[in-house]
Amino acid sequence: MQRITRVEHDHKSIMLWWGDGLDSVFHHFWLRDNSPQARHPETGHRVEETSLLAADIRPKQCFVNDTGGLEICWSDGHESLFAADWLRRHDYSNGARSQPPSPDTWGSEMASKLPRIEHAAFLQDINARIRWLQTFRRTGLGIMHGIPKQDGIVLDIAQTIGQVRVTSWGKVFDVKAVPRANSVAYTNLPLVLHTDEAYRDPVPTIQLTHFVRSSASGGEATLVDGFKLAEVMRAQSPEQFQLLAETSLHFHFREDDMELEHHAPVLTLDPEGRLKEVRYSNHSVQPFLLPPEAMDAFYEAYRAFGALRDRPEYRIELDMQAGDMYMVDNRRVMHGRKAFRSGGHRHLQSCYVDTDETMGRLAVLERKHAERKHR
Repeated sequence: MQRITRVEHDHKSIMLWWGDGLDSVFHHFWLRDNSPQARHPETGHRVEETSLLAADIRPKQCFVNDTGGLEICWSDGHESLFAADWLRRHDYSNGARSQPPSPDTWGSEMASKLPRIEHAAFLQDINARIRWLQTFRRTGLGIMHGIPKQDGIVLDIAQTIGQVRVTSWGKVFDVKAVPRANSVAYTNLPLVLHTDEAYRDPVPTIQLTHFVRSSASGGEATLVDGFKLAEVMRAQSPEQFQLLAETSLHFHFREDDMELEHHAPVLTLDPEGRLKEVRYSNHSVQPFLLPPEAMDAFYEAYRAFGALRDRPEYRIELDMQAGDMYMVDNRRVMHGRKAFRSGGHRHLQSCYVDTDETMGRLAVLERKHAERKHR
């Protein structure tokens, strides 16, 4: 651990010098706002309201104590003690930033290195479950084999990793050919690559699909990483990328007892331009209502993204058998299927899980695993 060797302060900031030659600058208000002694000891949450702190807060005294931490006595009477390693990790003056994990994007090469796990290992081997979920966090994709061929078991798997999201389809919904289908998913026709439920707000985040029965010929599952397509388009056609990120579309679904709609772009970015979500559902998007002078350019961008989706170098095909399951990040990975070639039966069961719950449970597993290693 690096040690603080010198401390100074002026009218606005505290300056630190470190043993390895680095120097850091922290604003007075930032340090007072983030005082460890103004946090709840168990939750770590602030117990003081930032907007009520004095704008001209100043340190009356600051020094490095015997343990190497930074002590500050403030003009409002508060006292702070910062650990040196905490300050080093949060040194925004030297580039520390709060950023989401970077995704590992993929194309057809993913077919040879799919993140797979056996159902028994998922249940019994916590380390194997951690590794599988970590890979899912990076790639938005996970495959499971050896699942009992029985109704409802996808719900048991889902509840192990997160909070199941109930929609108008229920907790779990069946996908099989039916008469008077209200979606092409319930026919024997091919299903073009898409993200699910684009007309919902928020869109379902993680989708689990269990192949309960699968004796029909054909119907291979197709998967594409929408983040990869967006990467390619940003690099090769930045103007088209921006059109898909800046143009809001209308998505809509209706049946007898439910009507859903939402407005959103194909590509959603965060304030720093990082991709957050792909929402591509050609079957549920409504007619584009754009100014006449913008229509041609937007159609070119929209069709270009759809064409990338269908290129073999970005797509994987999976011959899913009964007892298999795929899990995808629905804000990122588009799924579909090829047409059935012959008779037989295909019965899938799906459900949705909220990403924040799944990643939260993974974080707990990772923390407990790290604690066990250091005992």
